[in-house]
Amino acid sequence: MLVLARRVGEVIVIGSAIHITVVSVRGNSVRLGVAAPASVRVDRQEVHAGRRRPGPWAPGLLIPSDPEGESSMQTAQPGDCVRVHYVKRLQDGSVASSRGRAPIEVTVGSDHPRLPGLGLALVGLAPGASTTVRVPPERAYGPSDPARVRRWARTRFPADQPLRVGKWVSVLNRRGRRRLVRILEDRGRVVVVDTNHRGAGQALNLEVELIDIRARDAGADSPRP
Repeated sequence: MLVLARRVGEVIVIGSAIHITVVSVRGNSVRLGVAAPASVRVDRQEVHAGRRRPGPWAPGLLIPSDPEGESSMQTAQPGDCVRVHYVKRLQDGSVASSRGRAPIEVTVGSDHPRLPGLGLALVGLAPGASTTVRVPPERAYGPSDPARVRRWARTRFPADQPLRVGKWVSVLNRRGRRRLVRILEDRGRVVVVDTNHRGAGQALNLEVELIDIRARDAGADSPRP
């Protein structure tokens, strides 16, 4: 069957049984998420390795199917609760990773504060597979807001703490929680700080590995059979 891939996030329904989600389009390569009942066989390995075929109306993918077979492999679908490891890279070169710690739990297709812009990129992945997503600033941590440049009293910082211009320092907010701010100016009794998120205004690269797929019930504590 021929699936016309037009834009990321588009869902194509085939015969009311097969749901195809366009996950990413890179040049001539297209990655799709496939949801189908067990009675419909879909060769997902070939789908993910496939390439768009130019045609007179729109590029497409040829996806083989066998209605007499069984689902070929377990893959993540929208709404699934999964565990992942990640590496985040910002344009300024800063890196954050979950490696060396427990994987985090996310719901496929839902926003997660640690992985902004991930969206449906996990759809169609099997445990052990990885994906890389480039997230534009507006879908990551948003644009840098000039209104978030503030003037604070020097007393909000420890007296012996050096405040170097351009450096990020940790401070307690009014709720007693730690946050990072960037020092813009030290005027003695007054310090000018940037309280925007460190990633504001920057594109983000997410490298995400799917560890396992759990039941849709968020309270489940074992992988989905």
